[in-house]
Amino acid sequence: MRRILFLLCLILLAEPGSAEERVWRLGVLTPFDWPADTTMHSVMIPELARRGFVEGKNLVVLPRWGGNVDSLAQDLASAKPDVIVAVAPRAISAAMKAAPQIPIVASFTSDPVIEGEAASISRPGGQVTGIALLTFEGDKKRMELLHDAIPGARRFAFLADELMMTQHKEEYRQTAEKIGVELFRFEVKSPADYQPTFDAIHNAGVDGIVIQSSPNFHRDAAQLATLALERRLPTICEWRAMASDGCLIGYGPDI
Repeated sequence: MRRILFLLCLILLAEPGSAEERVWRLGVLTPFDWPADTTMHSVMIPELARRGFVEGKNLVVLPRWGGNVDSLAQDLASAKPDVIVAVAPRAISAAMKAAPQIPIVASFTSDPVIEGEAASISRPGGQVTGIALLTFEGDKKRMELLHDAIPGARRFAFLADELMMTQHKEEYRQTAEKIGVELFRFEVKSPADYQPTFDAIHNAGVDGIVIQSSPNFHRDAAQLATLALERRLPTICEWRAMASDGCLIGYGPDI
């Protein structure tokens, strides 16, 4: 889904027949490991080829991944891509600052208005298009679903990515209050924080863990699930694949 949206943007940028007349430069800014990103390689690249944009012929892909996202964005901007696919809010923000004149496809963003990527959902304006997951609403729904699965629960941990936005703390608290649970928030900045944080979660005596929507948590789902299972704590995560990696429940959009 997120890959198809890029195609729409690329096609809009092209004049009819121009796929065969020039070489297009596609920038990709992602927190995921580019060589191992099966969705990019098994969905986006083949679909682009089907539309006439063939890597190695009239399409050059310029991936930047890992490391400091701001530095990566600057490096990518210097390569002068025609369009940038930016994965997750931090990458989108970094791309906007580094390449203010280059069209950006958000894949995915949480709330483009709050994050300053769009003036409104209906009339975004600016340089960014893409898919908005409204992930904060999803986080609240996942909290409710975990309570449905554990109706006797009285305490939930909310594992938050410190690098993600935190404007919705009060909404999370209100949702927890509505379903009758006390919410304990635990923030992590990097994988080095995971084990001590899960120890603290276990010591807090919670009944389950709601794992916030975050590309970093998606990437590290197997590690997070293992830490939770070792402490016998049920989890709910954003993606179906995260349930396959060991979360009790995965609930979110179908990629």
